[in-house]
Amino acid sequence: MNFKLLNEMIDYIEENIEYDIDYQKLSKIVGINDFILERIFVFISNITIKEYIRKRRLSKAYEEIVTTNNLIIDIALKYHYNSSTAFIRAFKKEYNITPKKCRKNKEKISLFPKLTFDNINQYERINYEITNLDEITLYCYNVHSKNQIDYKYKIRNLYKYIKDQKIYNLMNEVGMYAISSKDGDMKNYFLGSPKKFPNTIKKKIPKGKYIKFNIGNRQQENISKMKKILYKNWLPSTNFIIEKKFDIEYYEDDTCYRYIPIK
Repeated sequence: MNFKLLNEMIDYIEENIEYDIDYQKLSKIVGINDFILERIFVFISNITIKEYIRKRRLSKAYEEIVTTNNLIIDIALKYHYNSSTAFIRAFKKEYNITPKKCRKNKEKISLFPKLTFDNINQYERINYEITNLDEITLYCYNVHSKNQIDYKYKIRNLYKYIKDQKIYNLMNEVGMYAISSKDGDMKNYFLGSPKKFPNTIKKKIPKGKYIKFNIGNRQQENISKMKKILYKNWLPSTNFIIEKKFDIEYYEDDTCYRYIPIK
């Protein structure tokens, strides 16, 4: 199957999510009849096209309820529900909460992300929060490189160093942060905490609005996997604009939280 054409079809759905979607147009984009397209779509994604569109519309509605003051009936009509009753029923069935209660719980959002067909197993719901951080002063160890392999090698050595120096557990006790950023071709990695340790440099996390994701654990494999999902699936699915080219990982107990700055 040509994944490029399937992704073009998904782009068409996304561009027209507020409008009537021409199902025959979907078949024309992919170049096969609608019956075969539906079977292929279900086989690959385990969801029908109609259900996918429904979930994306409810997801966009969820985001709009939390981030705007638009009337719920206007949001319902925008995403193709002809009455507030029908919208509330569908919303509650999907999220187990009413739109009104969802709006009161201002900061939390549950998003069903845009599907990409080279990452087809990652269309599950993504939960996140909008939070405000005050400026945080950290004392960090820093490694940097233009080469990705060298960059990862230096990060591994950095963790080995702080463990050998008996600093790792002390950092964990006061809160450990990792900041990834880019300056042109240069990749930077800062690992630190609010407590000053030998040979560290001062680094500030700027005050601002952030999206907060709970990774669930501290396994590097899962952290890297979630990072790919966030930038490949979450970001194209939302209306948020990333403020600066950096993100933050905060480690607490056995959990990792990722913070992404937004406008």
